[in-house]
Amino acid sequence: MNTITTTYNKYNQPIYNIQNHQVFKGTPLIPGPAIEKSARSVEFFGRKIVNKICDFFAPKQNNEIYNNLMTVKPESPEYIKAISLVSRLFSSKKEIEINLESNRIQKIAQSGKPHIFIMNHDNQSKDPRMLAFFNTLLNEEYLRTGQAQTCPRPKIILNRDILLSMNKNKRQIFEKIGAIPVDASIYSTDKKGNAKQLIKLIKGFINGDSNIFIFPEGKNAAFKYAPLKEKFQLGVAEIVTKLTDRLPEVNVTPIGFAYNKGYKTAGDSIYIGETVTFKKDANGTYASIGNVLSPHARNHYKKFFGNQNNTLITKNSIPVKGKEISEYIGGILCENLRICTEEAKAALPKSSPTILLEV
Repeated sequence: MNTITTTYNKYNQPIYNIQNHQVFKGTPLIPGPAIEKSARSVEFFGRKIVNKICDFFAPKQNNEIYNNLMTVKPESPEYIKAISLVSRLFSSKKEIEINLESNRIQKIAQSGKPHIFIMNHDNQSKDPRMLAFFNTLLNEEYLRTGQAQTCPRPKIILNRDILLSMNKNKRQIFEKIGAIPVDASIYSTDKKGNAKQLIKLIKGFINGDSNIFIFPEGKNAAFKYAPLKEKFQLGVAEIVTKLTDRLPEVNVTPIGFAYNKGYKTAGDSIYIGETVTFKKDANGTYASIGNVLSPHARNHYKKFFGNQNNTLITKNSIPVKGKEISEYIGGILCENLRICTEEAKAALPKSSPTILLEV
């Protein structure tokens, strides 16, 4: 039987292994609280300056968005039209190579089921536009298939400092389109507030009301040269664990972002991965094969899943249960996201890409 084992490094950080192959670590060695607090202050000040400059040059557009969006009720079909337009404005003129031929957006939309979307966070200034680009295509697919009334509404987990650095109207716009602010600091001081937000997210997902979008690296994205397995945080895995106790299946779709540096006139790349489905029964928790058939997948993952679409997660041939299961779900999600990021890099265009969004 396939086995995942756990050991610890000298910093007492967990290292997760499949068949003696390292697949996932906790977080990299991090700065002390004082340094982290200073870095947050500098980052927050920079955001405020940038926001003020942007507001100065686009006051009319911001006011139009605010006036059109704030009167729309989230439960109405007009809401999907409204947020689709906002996302399109945010990602306008963005040229992207994206694997639409896989029909994965159509499958997600037509399933009628809520999804969790996880994305790599390699470029903190560009990633929001890539998210907006994907969300535009997903919402327009909901519109095309007549699901605007019933489809899950987006809930985007982001650093609370991002919203606090905005003016009141822009902050309300972001909250209206689904922004869920959390204390994303490495040394979080508002665990109670984060827990309240988490409870709301889980409730909305269970009811089929919400799609959840999250960058699992969080503030660890600042460690640019650390591998993903050292930056990936377990928050999303803990959400999945809680949801498998309440739902027959939990679907997580990894999305890889990549940016073109070598060709200035070429666009960037998004790779929509195969959905990873988690299920739980009396025997334990199962994970679907997801993106492991990709040539970028590590061989030990291919051996772990073999030809099985659903594999029971075990440790020393015993099903993993209890709190420990989140660690292994995290390892599986981390590998799937890494694969999709590599797929996105491999697909970076050297000339004009396939999709250009126009307002």
